[in-house]
Amino acid sequence: MKYFLLLMAAGLLFISCADDKKNKETKTDSSKPKTTSNSKIKILNDIELESNGVNVLQAFLLYDDGTLVPKTNETGVGKPVKMRLVIDNGWKEQDGKVSIGASEKIETSDGGVVLDEKDLFAALPTINAEDAKFITLTANISRLDKLYDYFLVSFRVWDKNGTGQITGSYKLYIK
Repeated sequence: MKYFLLLMAAGLLFISCADDKKNKETKTDSSKPKTTSNSKIKILNDIELESNGVNVLQAFLLYDDGTLVPKTNETGVGKPVKMRLVIDNGWKEQDGKVSIGASEKIETSDGGVVLDEKDLFAALPTINAEDAKFITLTANISRLDKLYDYFLVSFRVWDKNGTGQITGSYKLYIK
């Protein structure tokens, strides 16, 4: 049986915007939150993250019930994992609204592409800037055709009205 991956864009997404600073973060140690010169920034779960023109305050993984995914990034078949981005500012606002796109690609450890979504938020032309402080993307591995070492989840979130964007990736392990 072929493996299937359900990806749901669960978003009460996005952000208030203001400034256009460049902000680059990279997470390398999953045992502690990643911090930069701004000690408020926390990145967990070995999420590799680069942000340009958008100020990301937090990035982490959680389950549907709100509990954090352990630093091992383990999940089970049929157990959704949400990646949450908490944004401070950076999206271009027009009349109190922002317009964001998000893509996600999920690959197996042997390079097979399971999912490649170009714009998860295509049906949402705009969002209130006040409601746009959180971006949540949900991945759910619902079936396997064989065991894989991991699944690589790559994502990109971008401003459809400006130049801000966030790119990154993380690995999920099926236990």
